[in-house]
Amino acid sequence: MTLSRSEIDLEQSNCELHDLCQPLTAMQCRLEVGKMLGHTEALEEAINGSLEETSRMFKIIALMRERLLAIHAETQQSLHRQG
Repeated sequence: MTLSRSEIDLEQSNCELHDLCQPLTAMQCRLEVGKMLGHTEALEEAINGSLEETSRMFKIIALMRERLLAIHAETQQSLHRQG
């Protein structure tokens, strides 16, 4: 079975959103544990871990942005050729 471009894009977006949820979940867990433990070392560890997860999220978002810009450029080129 051959997938259409929009089906492939939708599947890719779904994967990217799933990938984005993983660091968000990890960050939430780290912050909750740090808050629960409450001492300075736990809070500092939670903050440092959360900053690492934020980096992961920025990378995923950058890939999503690149893919969406490429799709937009392809669409514009296709429209230009038709018009």
